[in-house]
Amino acid sequence: MRKKKRCLLAFGLLTSMSLLVSNTLANGSIPSQVKSAPHQAAVPSPLEPSAPSSYRSNLAYSVGVDAYIYGYTLVEMARTMQTYTQKTPLNTFHHDKFLADASFRDFVKPNNDTLYSSAWLDLSKGPQVLSYPKIDRYFTLQIMDAYTNSFEYIGGSNLDEYQGGKVLIVGPDWKGNLPSDVEVIRAPTNMVWILGRTFVNGEKDLPHVYKIQVEFTLASLDVGQEPSFIDFPKIEASDFHDPSKFYPLLAILMKQNPPPQKDQAFLSKLELIGLDYQEGTFRAGDNPEMIEGLTKAVKDAREIIKKSVSILQKPNNGNWRVNNERVGIYDTFYLNRAMTAMHGLAANTAEEAVYASTRIGEDGNPLVGNKKYVIHFEKEQVPATKSFWSLSIYNAENFFIENPIDRYSIGSRTEGLVYNEDGSLDIYIQSTAPTGHESNWLPSPSSSESLNFGLILRIYTPDEKIQENTFVLPAVKVVNQ
Repeated sequence: MRKKKRCLLAFGLLTSMSLLVSNTLANGSIPSQVKSAPHQAAVPSPLEPSAPSSYRSNLAYSVGVDAYIYGYTLVEMARTMQTYTQKTPLNTFHHDKFLADASFRDFVKPNNDTLYSSAWLDLSKGPQVLSYPKIDRYFTLQIMDAYTNSFEYIGGSNLDEYQGGKVLIVGPDWKGNLPSDVEVIRAPTNMVWILGRTFVNGEKDLPHVYKIQVEFTLASLDVGQEPSFIDFPKIEASDFHDPSKFYPLLAILMKQNPPPQKDQAFLSKLELIGLDYQEGTFRAGDNPEMIEGLTKAVKDAREIIKKSVSILQKPNNGNWRVNNERVGIYDTFYLNRAMTAMHGLAANTAEEAVYASTRIGEDGNPLVGNKKYVIHFEKEQVPATKSFWSLSIYNAENFFIENPIDRYSIGSRTEGLVYNEDGSLDIYIQSTAPTGHESNWLPSPSSSESLNFGLILRIYTPDEKIQENTFVLPAVKVVNQ
C-alpha cells in the first residue's frame, strides 16, 4: 500500500555566507549573527542608511540569489494550488477526464499515459481521511509537502499491494485523539498536494478509469471541522520577476509553511534582506539600494535555475540526461528542488519513475521538425520495468505538439507497436508518417516550421539498474536527410 521514502542526507548547495562576511568586513561592520563578542557595540541594520549603496546592493544581491533559489519552489507550489482550487475546493479531488493533449496547460511536461487526480489539502484545521479502492492496474498517489518533497506514496512501486484502504493525513502541529484502526501519515507542512496517476490504455479504456477515480475520496476526521481556507495574495506569473512581489509572497508562504529545522543555518541570513519568515514580513521594499540588488538577484537566480538542468542531471548516451537521486526528496539541495519545480513540477522519485530527456540528437544538433529521426532499442536496451514505459514529445515551451493522429507518446502499452524479429525496437520521429512503420511513429512538428522539440522517456517503476543510471539509452539518430 504505502512505502516510506528514505531521506537523502547531504550538504546544501547554496552557501554565500563567506561572501557576506567578506563584504561586511570590508565596509567596517559585522552583522549581529556573526559578532565575535557580546560586548561589542551594536551594528546598524543593513536596512538603515549607514553604509555605501554599493555595499547594500551587493549584500542584497548575494543573499537575494540564494533566497530566490530557496523559495522559488514554495511560491510555484502556491501558484499551482491557486490554479487548481479555481476548479475544485481544498480537501477535494479533481479528476481529469481526458488524457493530456496539445491543449493541456496546467503544468509543463504532462504525461499522456495516465489520468491525473489532484487534491490540495489544508491540514491547519484538522486531519483528512484519504480513501482509495482496490486497483488492478498501475496507479500511484504521490503525497507532497509545500516544498515538493514526496514524503509518502500509495501504490506505485508497491505493485502487489493495491488492496485498497484508507490513511489519515495529519498536519505537523496537530494534536488530538486519533483512531486506532487507521494508519497515520504526519505531513511536514499544512499545505499538501496529492497527485494521483492512474494508467489508461488508450481512449477506449477511459470509462474503466473513471470508476476508479470516483473512489479516491477525502473527508475531515471531525465532521464539525472549520472550513479550510489558505489565505495569501493572488500570484501572477509576473510576480516571479519582481522582487517587491516575490520576496513578500515568500515571507507569507514560509510563515504558513515553516521550513524544517535543518534549514535554519541557511535561513538565518534572510534578515539581511529584510525578510522575516516567522512574522511573514518583508521590509526592504522602500530601500532603493536593496531593491537594486534584489532586482539583479531575481534575474540571475532565474537564469541559474533555468540553466542548471545541464549540470544537475546525469548524462547518458547520445545526449540524453537522466534525473538523479535528488529528485522527489530534496533535503538541502535547494537548486535541485527549484530546477525540478521550473522544468517538471511534481516529478517522482527514481524508485517510482526515471525520466530521461533530450533536445539534442546524436549529431550534437538540436532536434528540429524538418529532419527525420529514429531511436533503435536493441533487445537489451528496451526499458526494464515492473509496469510500463513511454516516450513523449514536447515543443519549446514543454507542452504537447498538435499532430494529425493525436499521438503525444508511444511506448510499451501502445496498441499495435511492432518489434523487430530479434526483439529490438525502432521508434520513428518525424513530421510525416514513415511509410510501412506508421505503428511506431511519434509525430514531430511540421517540417515547414522546423520547430525545436524535446523528448522525455518515462520508465515507471524501473528496475534497479535503471534507477542507478547504469543502463545505456540509444541515441536519437538522423535518417534520410
